Amino acid sequence: MIRSLPKLIVALALASGLAACGTSVVQEQTGVTGQAKARVLAFAGTQGPVLLQVSNVDFAEGRGGTAAAAAEILSPMFREVPKGFTLDPRKAGLPQYRIRLAFDPMASAGPETICAASETKPLSYDRRPARQTLFMVFCRQDVPIAAVRTQADRVASIRDPKFREMLRQSARQMFQASAGDTGSLGILTFEPEPRIKLNPVEGIF
Repeated sequence: MIRSLPKLIVALALASGLAACGTSVVQEQTGVTGQAKARVLAFAGTQGPVLLQVSNVDFAEGRGGTAAAAAEILSPMFREVPKGFTLDPRKAGLPQYRIRLAFDPMASAGPETICAASETKPLSYDRRPARQTLFMVFCRQDVPIAAVRTQADRVASIRDPKFREMLRQSARQMFQASAGDTGSLGILTFEPEPRIKLNPVEGIF
């Protein structure tokens, strides 16, 4: 038994190392539950393409290439967005609704920080050599509706299959309903003044 102890220690160390690799996706709380998140996305999607924005890109293809690749990858992922995503606010059906991809934001940044970021209030970043963080947030102006934080092995190019997988895994989790989902719209209806009004016929506008 004593002789097997070193092997056990090595096995545990290897298991720990493996757990640190690969891709992990965690939903961030916005106060809006899964069913309601999908309703808001569906409303925005019926009005035309949904705006997609990216920030802090360090891939070889640059910001424009990364955004275009992300739009191509994500467009088939959401049936609620039949016309896909656009990078041009003028072509978006409702440009106040947008999905933001922030690469390597500070760990302290929450969904509200990502939605509220602008050229005059830029995000702060924390880039690590081995691991990469993607914060994907669906916003209505500065109000977060759905958000996931994803960590994955760092890649240098969007041509790396890991880039596509990182986006796909994030998209799969972003609008998932949880147990006991009530369909609450959270901050979208209570603040106490509504920040997004409800139309009983058309949904949210």
